[in-house]
Amino acid sequence: MGERTTLALVAAVVCGALVAVQARVNAGLAIDLGDALLAAVVSFGTGLLLVLAVVLSRTVSRRAWSGVRRVPWWTRLGGLGGACLVAVGAFAAPRIGVALLTVGLVAGQTSGGLLVDRLGLGPGGRHHLTVPRVSGAVLCLLAVLVSALGRGTHGASPVLLLLVVAAGFLIAAQQAVNGRVRRATGDAAVATLVNFLVGTSALVAAYLVVGAVSGWHVHRWPDAAHWWLYSGGALGATFVAVAAVIVRLLGVLRLGLAIIAGQLLGAIVLDVVAPAAVRGVALGTAVGAGLTLLAVVVSGRSTPTPAVTP
Repeated sequence: MGERTTLALVAAVVCGALVAVQARVNAGLAIDLGDALLAAVVSFGTGLLLVLAVVLSRTVSRRAWSGVRRVPWWTRLGGLGGACLVAVGAFAAPRIGVALLTVGLVAGQTSGGLLVDRLGLGPGGRHHLTVPRVSGAVLCLLAVLVSALGRGTHGASPVLLLLVVAAGFLIAAQQAVNGRVRRATGDAAVATLVNFLVGTSALVAAYLVVGAVSGWHVHRWPDAAHWWLYSGGALGATFVAVAAVIVRLLGVLRLGLAIIAGQLLGAIVLDVVAPAAVRGVALGTAVGAGLTLLAVVVSGRSTPTPAVTP
């Protein structure tokens, strides 16, 4: 394994930990605001402003802007995956804990990465289905079932877990299409800006529709003493930018596996040292996390060289 690959894997693990921290931050913001969807809007909106400031602070080449127009329209929709992740995470984390949330996301990311790599949607081309890859995805789904049983009847509903898994699946697709935009533009900041523009627009539209139906009610805005509740956007922007750069080197599935390792580590630590509404880590969740780590190892046993696709 070369030095660049090693550094990319380390960066991916750190990104995974950021996802776990972002989920906790956005969950805290959702509790204060009394609205998970508004918390998602604030998180994505602050991320958009941060990325926009970075882009405006330097000269962006014409190639970068023209690259955005050259890519297929559907590759510009990666922000929808991030929007779903932030919204679902802000809603689910206080109810099921970051550890169980992460296990569900892992299942979606792994199965999604398997499909995305097989279809060749990412910038690294197609990866063939192998027994280890499929086995890893199945183990991750089993981990979700074990973790759900570990919460008991008072834990997560099947519908909520399904939404979490779906959000993880969309994150795998996001990493693939954002990588393609980054390759076309040659600029990670521009690719990240496209991601946040789409995601923020989707969340604002959803918030306006839901608010028009049920009304807008904000419990309270966090004060300066709780400034960290507004840091979710910065964490998300870092994750999206780094993933867009390294996905071509690692492939979507391998990138997802490294991110998963970071997510598990960050989530278990958070739920042990700083539990939110759910106290500590249930035995079923710990077993599910162990199965997920086993899935990471099994899936990574075979990493075939991808066939380059147009």
